[in-house]
Amino acid sequence: MKLLLVSPPFGEKGQKSKGLPIAPPVLEYLAGLTRQVAPDVELALLDANKETFVPEEVAADVVGFTVLTPQAPWAYRMADRLRALGKKVLLGGIHVSALPDEARAHADAIVVGEAETVWARLLADLARGAPEPVYHGHFPELDGLPRPVTDLWNTKYVYGYFQTSRGCPHRCTFCSVHEFFGGRSRVRPIADVVAEVAASRRRLFWGLDDNIWGVNVKRSIELYAELARSVRGKWWFGSGDLVTLDHERADELLDNARRAGLTAVLVGWESNNLRSLEAYNAVSKQGRQRRDHLKRIRDHGIEVMLFTMLGGREDVREDYEGLLALCDELKVSAHPVMTTPFPGTELYEQYRPFLRPGFDWDGYDGNHAVFEHPTLTAKEREDLIVDLRARLFTLPRILSRVAQVGWRGFPMSHITSWMIQFPQGRAFKQYAREHARLAAAAAGEGRAA
Repeated sequence: MKLLLVSPPFGEKGQKSKGLPIAPPVLEYLAGLTRQVAPDVELALLDANKETFVPEEVAADVVGFTVLTPQAPWAYRMADRLRALGKKVLLGGIHVSALPDEARAHADAIVVGEAETVWARLLADLARGAPEPVYHGHFPELDGLPRPVTDLWNTKYVYGYFQTSRGCPHRCTFCSVHEFFGGRSRVRPIADVVAEVAASRRRLFWGLDDNIWGVNVKRSIELYAELARSVRGKWWFGSGDLVTLDHERADELLDNARRAGLTAVLVGWESNNLRSLEAYNAVSKQGRQRRDHLKRIRDHGIEVMLFTMLGGREDVREDYEGLLALCDELKVSAHPVMTTPFPGTELYEQYRPFLRPGFDWDGYDGNHAVFEHPTLTAKEREDLIVDLRARLFTLPRILSRVAQVGWRGFPMSHITSWMIQFPQGRAFKQYAREHARLAAAAAGEGRAA
């Protein structure tokens, strides 16, 4: 059996973009899992962000897509074309797990949940031409996971990745991690993680854990200490909470993380607006001194960026300018996204009465206002976030923030700071130009009408 695994594009309306500099993690991992449980399967990978995908040119017997919400319309269109050609189609991923009935209409089989406990049976059923409509994966323990397969791409990537845990004990209303990966954090054996990173041909990595240090402080310290001892010349970044840094061993944690190659962390700041934090059930993960913790991270030689949502129903216009003022004061960068109620989350159910009609899932991309706000129009919120992003990433601001990273992380943390901020600023400016072009075109059409 020939199996092609495809990562759908992130571009608006499924347009091919330059893609992310990281290899699609799910596909590399599924390739490793396939070789582990069905080594006779002939396997290929395709990243539709970087390569053109034409269903009529596919030689595989089965095509699988891993689907995030904004990728769903494109994946469904391609799946329908493939099935019309007689190909078998497999769909999985968080969006499929959130809306299985929707996904089933476009696939011969779907995977709901994690793949490990069903992948061997699914591939065997596909090989004999009789797949079940739905395969329900459970929460496996993480011992003996296969290593990602990195040699099947036709394109090149700057970053690899590794994962040390799944699941999250926090229950933020906007997040799907605890819904689909469980509220109990499962961890990989430290020796497995270290061996995987050491054996990888890549030098730069993205730590995929939802929280790179908040699962268990003692274990994180031990993991980083072992990485520092056993792995040289490799660096990585990841995501983390701030409440963990209330811990009495926080300085030891940060010191070991830096020695293990951590150069930058995206922290869950979530919002400057306390009412929004409370509505998101995210107050408890902020910690008692979250502003001080930002300086603490940087003093250890680790760059820090704030993950922040704007435009939620509790937010006000002043929150946009407030985030810029905060970043200027603390000399940190931020990744601001439009508050987006993804299906399968508690926030989606709360915002369901306010969802704007006519939006397909590719509008749920962190750029568009997909729900009504008590005081701000959708256009106002979209214009405000576009303007904020452009102002956040001016060259003088980027350089001033690079200089604030603690010198214990020199030079890699400073290089990482630039590598994250400059391309992000360039992408935001390109999006701002396209946003302005579309707004002008819409205004012209309105005048003509």
